[in-house]
This record gives sequence, structure tokens and C-alpha cells, in this order.
Amino acid sequence: MVNFIDVIDRATTGPMMTQKDFDVKVVIPTLRRTLKKYEIKYDRKEFVNTDDALADRIFEAAVDFYSEVGTYILDTERIIKFTKGEILEAVEDAPKQAYFGEGPDRCVMKGRMPDDNELPHCHVGSGTNTSEENALRLVESYARISKAKTISIPIINTLGHIRTAAGAPTEILAAIRAMQYGREGCRRAGRPGLGIIDHVSSASTGVSTIASSAPQFGARPSDGWLIAPFAELKTDYSSLNQTAYLTAWGANIGQEAGPLLGGYAGGPEGLAVMNTAYSLHGILVMRATYHLIYPIHMTYVCSSQPDVIWATSASTQAIAGNLRVPYYTLMYAAAGAATKMYFDEALACLIMLIASGSGIEDVHPGKAKITDGCTPVDMEFTCQVGHAFRGVTRKEANKLLEKICPKYVDKLADAPLGEKVNQCYDLDCFKPKSHFQKLYDEVIREIKGEYGIDLYKY
Repeated sequence: MVNFIDVIDRATTGPMMTQKDFDVKVVIPTLRRTLKKYEIKYDRKEFVNTDDALADRIFEAAVDFYSEVGTYILDTERIIKFTKGEILEAVEDAPKQAYFGEGPDRCVMKGRMPDDNELPHCHVGSGTNTSEENALRLVESYARISKAKTISIPIINTLGHIRTAAGAPTEILAAIRAMQYGREGCRRAGRPGLGIIDHVSSASTGVSTIASSAPQFGARPSDGWLIAPFAELKTDYSSLNQTAYLTAWGANIGQEAGPLLGGYAGGPEGLAVMNTAYSLHGILVMRATYHLIYPIHMTYVCSSQPDVIWATSASTQAIAGNLRVPYYTLMYAAAGAATKMYFDEALACLIMLIASGSGIEDVHPGKAKITDGCTPVDMEFTCQVGHAFRGVTRKEANKLLEKICPKYVDKLADAPLGEKVNQCYDLDCFKPKSHFQKLYDEVIREIKGEYGIDLYKY
């Protein structure tokens, strides 16, 4: 595989172009040509792709597309380019397993195949805005979920009465504090070795990530650091600095990306190819040992819309069948926490991911926009679904989603806001409040009645 030093060199010697030209004259027309060349078509009769040949064509299209487009560097206004041969060599050399955590909580994340009976990797937590007063107890609540293999830690966006700002000293202090809360929360839950694989959500710049990742604050190379690009297929020296630091340390690097349906990727077919291309960018540029994708509908600002569900299923299968890299997916629900609609959206997304070959993360409520908007119940639900629907096939998943999606799809534009964690969950006793428990019991009964699966057994 191309050496990272060579990648950095190409960031200063590659073709020069403005960002606008890269978007308008390279990404969009190249993607359109590629979709036509490989005959990528969305069958709207399906929620979950069942065509293996189509998944393979999506992978081939992604290789072709990325070899023409490359990764744009904002600082130098140049493009890092790779040949098809270099991309395919990187695919062959890419890590097929990622190890997280220490001691009894050490685990391995592996690639899965579509229709696989292997248990999906169950990841919980929320790298979303959280008030400092709730952060520590929330991490402890995540770590208390016994089926969770890894966790995310929250974003701390305030220090007392002061709001943090990207690039400011407050960002460094918030990132350090989030790291400390993450490690202490796991210790309090009796799982000190649990892998934290979103280090550091509170850090949006390279300098704050590097500063807060010092071992004295609790970071370990057996954790994982997510490094995000800019839409679409762009990065900067701040992100590459993170990669340089973490690569030298031998730490786990996660490549995360949130392509937009309705953005530069266009429709569901383009989103499927773009999702897949990001995995290639992750291997070659970010030196990823694991991968996270979180596709979003540009209008509804969620992932549970059927076009996004199909595109995610198709790209997941393309990656699972041709890359076999450690891979999990985050989806966003339109409805807020402690609502019936949230659980319908989450169930549809999770079943699709399990059948398609992805690891799973709790579906984030309320488009992940609400401070303190995620609850430990969402995460327990994710793990229960992961275990209960283990082995579900894509054909079975389609039949299930035919029943589930109509329950919420017409409400996406006006979804209920739901509640914040303190309104529906007791963080002192680590259990849902009575009205939330009642709702959850109703959700479990409905799933058992309609699909014959009792989640309380898992």
C-alpha cells in the first residue's frame, strides 16, 4: 500500500484546483458518468438491496470513481490521486480486524457478510452535544450495558457557563475533560478496559485531538479515534496531523463520513457509490483500521428515509463483500427520544444494517441535534435488536421493513421532538422513568406480537 509519507507528498504535488471546481467539475460529473457506466439502478420495490451483482458493481464503480476524483486538500488546493492498481492493493492490504480495549473487555471488530449469522458488533454511546453535568453519568450508563462491546463518549460543549469554541483553548479543555469522564465512567461501571472508539468528539481540530490524547488524560492506543473529512472527499492538514500523530503511536484510526443524499452525491445510487468510495479514502489517506458511515437525507436530516436506507444497504454490501474491513454504521432518526416513532425508525435501520453485513450503533434520536437528546434506553434497545435479529437475511429484512417503514415515513417532515434524557431517564438510579418504561414495554410487546421476537429475552 502507498506509504503515508507519499500520501502527504501528493498533498503538495498533486493537481491544483479550486474547491468549487473540484465539486462542480470533478466530483459531480465523474459520479454521473460512473453511475451510467456501471448501470447502478435503485429498485424502489426494495428497502434492502438483495442483488449481489449490483453490490459488486457499486464497489467497482467506487474504485473507478475514486481513482478519477481522489481526495481534495483544502490547505494546498491540490488533489491526492491514486491509480486503480494502488487502490486495489490498498484494499488487499487493509486491516481486516480491529482490536479495542484491554483485559476482560478487550474485543475485536471484524467485517461481516450480508445474511451473516455472526453477531454484529454492538457499539453504543453518543458523540453528540451533552451538558457537562450529565456527561459522566451518561458514560457510566453506556458502560453498564453488558452487551456493548465499545462505547462513544459525549461532546462537552460548555465549561460551566462558558460555551466552547473550535480552535479556542476551551476546546482543548473540553476535549481533555471528555476524555477523563470517558475513562472514569467506564471505571465506575466496573469496565475500566472498555474501548472508547470516538476519541475525541469534543475536539474538532487536530491540535485539540492531539493534546487531549496524551496518556495522562486516559487515552490508550487500544481505543479508537474517528477522523472526519469534509463533504465530499475533502480533508485538510488538521485531519492529516491527527493521522500522523496516531499512526506514529500505533493507535486505532477510524474513518468516519456522513455523505448527503441530495448533496454532491445526488440520489440514492450516487450515495451508495459515495459511501463506498469513502472506505477507499479511509484506507489510503486516513490509514483507517476501522470505518464508520452516517449517511443523511439532505431535506429530512435523518437516515431512516427509505432512499437512504436502500443506499446504505447497497453500499454496506459492496464494502462487506469486497473489502471485509471492520465497519459499523450510525443512523439518525427524525423523531426524538422517548417516542414511539423513534423506535420504529430505529428498528427499521438496525434490521437493514444487520442483514446487510454492518456492525451497529444506537440510532440517534432527534437528528442528533438536541443537547442531552440521547438516552441509555436507545442503546439497550440497539443491543437487544442486534442479538435478537442476528442472522436475519436481506429478503426477510425487506418483508419486515415493508411493515415497519409505513408506520413513520409520512411523519418524517414533522417528527415529534421527544424528551431530553433528564425528562425521561433517572441518571441517579440508571433506569427509565415510569412513563418511558411504560412506552418501552409497549414497544417490546408490539415487536413480539408482530414479529414473534421477545427482545426482553436478549
